[in-house]
Amino acid sequence: MITCLGAVLGVVLGTRLPDSLKKALNNTLGIAAIAMGIVLILKVKNLSAVVLTLVIGSVLGELVMLDARIRKLVTGVVHKLMNGAAADEQFLAQVSAVVILFCCGGTGWYGALNEGLTGDGSILITKSILDFVTACIFGSILGKIVPMLCIPQAIIYGALFLVSGAVQSFITPDIIADFSATGGIITLCAGLSLAGIKKDLKVLNLLPSLILIFLISSAWTALMG
Repeated sequence: MITCLGAVLGVVLGTRLPDSLKKALNNTLGIAAIAMGIVLILKVKNLSAVVLTLVIGSVLGELVMLDARIRKLVTGVVHKLMNGAAADEQFLAQVSAVVILFCCGGTGWYGALNEGLTGDGSILITKSILDFVTACIFGSILGKIVPMLCIPQAIIYGALFLVSGAVQSFITPDIIADFSATGGIITLCAGLSLAGIKKDLKVLNLLPSLILIFLISSAWTALMG
């Protein structure tokens, strides 16, 4: 809902938002995401398990070309929504980037899972604030298609919330701590990319880590005590 409001506001404002303000807001959002990631990383219980998870998750993501496949899928869907050739390639690329940012980002996925597991909605609330500003910026650039992205975002986050709630009874505090740290590292990477500090990070390739950490942290705790 907050994302949708930001997008609608952006559409209304149109080109009245100066480029300098858009750039400044993007940088601020990136830095905020980095700070949020650092706070989450500090919750770690088994750092070695988290590092191992990220390595394996990154390798799996790269082997199956997860980042490229998601981007290709999103681009295809956007192309159909825009009636084929109705939009140029630059426009499609911009909309695809926004879809990935809103619906496939590690921070949002982590936030939805975390709220289902712990009842802590602070990550999703912070993500909503970031999305509000981002949606406002892109809404002013891309127009009416941006508010429509709230629908798939709500479906994805809702599904993740329900799944996490179903397995809550099997998760220990140590596993949740390692899960938070894993999500924090992914959030930090997303912030680096958003702020333009490290633009070539394939953050989507790290998403398998959010699932693997439950298995690896559990096994690590059992073996190492």
